[in-house]
Amino acid sequence: MVNSPVAPDELVVRVSQSHARVLELVDQLDDQQKNAACALPGWTRGHVLKHLADNARAFERQARASLRGELVDMYDGGQSGRDQAIGQGAARPLAELREDLRLAQGALEGAWRRLTAADWHRTVRFRHATVLDTALARWREAEIHAVDLAVGYRPRDWTRDFAEHALGFLSDRGPVGTRLLLRATDVEFTRALGTGTTVEVSGAVRDLAAWMAGRGTDGPLDTSGPRLPELGPWPPDPAD
Repeated sequence: MVNSPVAPDELVVRVSQSHARVLELVDQLDDQQKNAACALPGWTRGHVLKHLADNARAFERQARASLRGELVDMYDGGQSGRDQAIGQGAARPLAELREDLRLAQGALEGAWRRLTAADWHRTVRFRHATVLDTALARWREAEIHAVDLAVGYRPRDWTRDFAEHALGFLSDRGPVGTRLLLRATDVEFTRALGTGTTVEVSGAVRDLAAWMAGRGTDGPLDTSGPRLPELGPWPPDPAD
């Protein structure tokens, strides 16, 4: 579980804002641009849009199952089923992908708004965590993939709360055998990850978050080492 920087109701508002932003970015595209490469290697923008819609439905499924006291997988067919659905759906016309995304996001927000305060702490299979953790995960999905669309939205546009939340979630990516000291130069933020020889990386807090997320930064990062350390893999879902 990851501590939430905001209460559930406020988190729903923030995710809803992220959802609306993604749709606004989609409205800047045409079908040719939809089929062009995005910032994720091997994916087009269509892949990102299909994934975001499928992911919204998956989190709605987690929330509804939790209300029945059930634990269900994120995706039918597991990781391979997820990947196959993205690959097959990415080529659909932009208008269809946008409408699918709009409906999926709206259904997820609707499911969340029907939850009680206690419901947010119900257990889900995703990360062996809670419904609240799925909302935080959706926040990450929407904000980071909005950057991946490469339509002008950048890490510099993230809120400070989001950047610091992402840094907390991604703390396990610190390199093995290294004490990674992250130091923000634009706000008061310092975090030490892991143990071993200390290597400091400094820069704007949003750039630190982008780097930890494996995305390009808007400004430079400085390091006490000969180069930026190599990060570990994205935190896996232990429920897989």
